[in-house]
Amino acid sequence: MSAHTEPSTFDSELDDSMGFLIADTGRAVKRALYLRIAQHDIRGGHWYCLRTLFQQDGITQRELSERLGIKGSSTVEMLRAMELENLVYRERDAEDKRKVRVYLTDHARSLQPLLTQILKELRELMISNMSKTEETLLKLLLRQLRQTLENDSNMRASALSQGDASVIDTDSDSDTWLGSKAIRSARHSDTNKR
Repeated sequence: MSAHTEPSTFDSELDDSMGFLIADTGRAVKRALYLRIAQHDIRGGHWYCLRTLFQQDGITQRELSERLGIKGSSTVEMLRAMELENLVYRERDAEDKRKVRVYLTDHARSLQPLLTQILKELRELMISNMSKTEETLLKLLLRQLRQTLENDSNMRASALSQGDASVIDTDSDSDTWLGSKAIRSARHSDTNKR
């Protein structure tokens, strides 16, 4: 094997990294989805907007930005492109002219059954090598991991907004940045629930 194709220790370590595996799997899922929807002239980023509007058509641009977790300027840019592709249209709110509402076009609505079918097929592919028990366990563990990370991020963001820079010190003992008896107490009560 040449030096370029031989797996390195670093590659092995990455493949053992939970964070890397989750991120890499996320990329693989996105790629599989994007390749499927591209066959129907839907861009990957537009899918998330369509999905949100399929759930609730007519929300404001601001609400859409918040649900997608992107900046308002990025939302405006995306919506302009989607308007050119006849997927959405925007109108000023009848009661509050400061608000702009986003609506699906008839063309976009006509794509919903197709896109739903694509998602169903992709989901079936993703679980094709899993038992029902493994699928349920994977979902449970991913939700648990997501909640743990969200709790951590919220706590750190709160501490930073209050000027507590000690949350940045990740070299110290893992509980040092927690600092609060309430947080340790919450951990303790969570352990007792198990």
